[in-house]
Amino acid sequence: MPSRIPYKLIVFLSAFLLLLLGGQGLATAVTPVQISSGYHQGRPDVSGSLVTWKRYLPSPSDYEIYVNNLTNLSNPGEVDITNNETGNQINPVTNGSDIIWEDWSTGNGNLYMNHLGVNQPLVTGPGDKGILAVSGNTAAYVYNPDSSSTSITDPGNQVYYINISGGLAQPVSPTAAAQWSPRISGSKVVWMDYRNGNWDIFEKDLNGGLEQQLTTNPGDDEFPDISGNIVVWRAYENGEWNLHWMNLTDGVDHLLTNNAAYKLSARISGSLVVWMDGSNDPDPASPSAYDIFMEDLNTGITSTLAPRSTNPAYPAVANGEVVWEDDPSGSWAGYDIMAAAVPTAKLSLQLVSQTAFWGSYQDYQNGLLSVRYTIAAPPDAAVAYGTRILASPATFGVMLSSPTPVAVGDIQPGGQSSVTVKYQVPVGVSAFRTTIYASARDAIGDTAYFPAAPPPGD
Repeated sequence: MPSRIPYKLIVFLSAFLLLLLGGQGLATAVTPVQISSGYHQGRPDVSGSLVTWKRYLPSPSDYEIYVNNLTNLSNPGEVDITNNETGNQINPVTNGSDIIWEDWSTGNGNLYMNHLGVNQPLVTGPGDKGILAVSGNTAAYVYNPDSSSTSITDPGNQVYYINISGGLAQPVSPTAAAQWSPRISGSKVVWMDYRNGNWDIFEKDLNGGLEQQLTTNPGDDEFPDISGNIVVWRAYENGEWNLHWMNLTDGVDHLLTNNAAYKLSARISGSLVVWMDGSNDPDPASPSAYDIFMEDLNTGITSTLAPRSTNPAYPAVANGEVVWEDDPSGSWAGYDIMAAAVPTAKLSLQLVSQTAFWGSYQDYQNGLLSVRYTIAAPPDAAVAYGTRILASPATFGVMLSSPTPVAVGDIQPGGQSSVTVKYQVPVGVSAFRTTIYASARDAIGDTAYFPAAPPPGD
């Protein structure tokens, strides 16, 4: 009968154990580039490689809508898609192929769209339409039948949505209170709502979902943005404006900033949040100029994207591309549009050590081999929440004995965590190989598998 390897020679066995974990790399930073030229320009939006913004033309003394493509900034370069039309064309948004904007040429706000290079009306008629957002084929906006209204708390302000490929405009949530500042991601719409006598954040899934109130702060919660299941907004609490974020899957309210500086215009895409922040102004609570800050929710690290010395404002972000208006000259006419690709941290795990041993003489007799794995996250990686070992198929009939999944725990960037598992080793086996399949979540709830999802049956 074959015997087990000697109790004291288990070090020989550990040398043959292999753990294969894959990683997702960190994006590469790109130096900010100016993508426009000319007179006063602002309020940019971005999706895919397409950037759009408004530009003031001294003649005929109105705003026009311009676009440029980040993949080829000089060919054809920035283009006026409204072709010197009369009246102001402002506040454009894009889904990466279509551009929608507010048209005020008739004295009230209407919505127009550029689709496949052709300008066409989207929503027209009496009343004002504006405060646009778009995702895919769905646009959201604020409609008020009274064009003379000037107050955002006017109950006539209601959020509507429309399929831009063809369809009728419909209210998102008819109420007797004001609604404002919608944002949309996929089929989910968020907006600020005054039904409780102050501004709260509401959300609704247009695919048959029920609306839900996300905030109950006695102060105002304002100007939300959404990306996937992640919502960001600003809240007035204890005499300060701070930013919050929430994952709709768990409803937990997270504080993003916590200081007295004035903040506005928070936008999010994936795990990246950008906003205007007065922290570095001589009067942070009432700043004369702002920095644009950014934070990757996967690391919790806040940094400066554009310094207040260049008067940056109103950032927008999509898939790591950030655009904003910028005026180093300090003159109203000098605003141009800037763009930068911003790196975000991804989940990445590495095996840093493994030690095999018999936990006891009884385990040795029963063929239960213990292996202690230490798994680390590189310094530039995202926090790996809820790291787990899902499976560990092995050669020569060796089987993982520990029940799966095996919890490893949260692993911080630059940190590590250890876990011990047991394998059933048949008599006569002196060495084997194993591949460990693991998973982890990032801060916004996305799951990654290392090196891949476990094979069926494991």
